[in-house]
Amino acid sequence: MNDGNPRPWQVVRQDANGHRYRIGRCATRAEAQRLIRRLEEGAGARPADSGRYLVERVERADSTPR
Repeated sequence: MNDGNPRPWQVVRQDANGHRYRIGRCATRAEAQRLIRRLEEGAGARPADSGRYLVERVERADSTPR
């Protein structure tokens, strides 16, 4: 299904306090998961409870009924 969104997946970082930050948008879910792996590899000695990365489907902004 092609809904016209060339980057329909986003990577979000949620910190320990529940704050969410969009890290990037990707064309495929697999690409988003690869981005998370690269980010986690670069984290080094960061504590595991400092946050987590999520992959989410991006909703189209104009998907509301008219």
